[in-house]
Amino acid sequence: MKPDEFEQRLRRQTLREIPAGWRPEILRIAGAACPGASLNRQRGSGVPWWRELLWPCPQAWVGLAAVWVVILMLNLALREPVHVAKTSNAVPAPEILIALREHRRLLAELVGSPTDVEPPKRFDARRRGEISNPTLAVRFA
Repeated sequence: MKPDEFEQRLRRQTLREIPAGWRPEILRIAGAACPGASLNRQRGSGVPWWRELLWPCPQAWVGLAAVWVVILMLNLALREPVHVAKTSNAVPAPEILIALREHRRLLAELVGSPTDVEPPKRFDARRRGEISNPTLAVRFA
């Protein structure tokens, strides 16, 4: 039978009413097969919203929550402790100062003459306007 023929046969059929006694029987059988379904579908049944949200499979939601708790606990347990570096303001040992001077001397020999090496300039933390100008003003009379 082709789809067009089937549709034509359906159009020729007359619509009949469902017998009135069938509806309560169908609903009773469906309610017996799934007793909790009718309670959750009704409005104002007194079921909390969170139970309606979890109703389809509460065991799956509990399992998922347990997995997240385990992941969180493992993350916290395996986290490495934070180590804070402690610095000392102690004066460097004389051996270190001697080695540093020797290093600078060798570097100066490699680069050029030792007179070319200037000692580092000292940083002045004052603002430019606060630094006195070393130039002298000469007045001619």
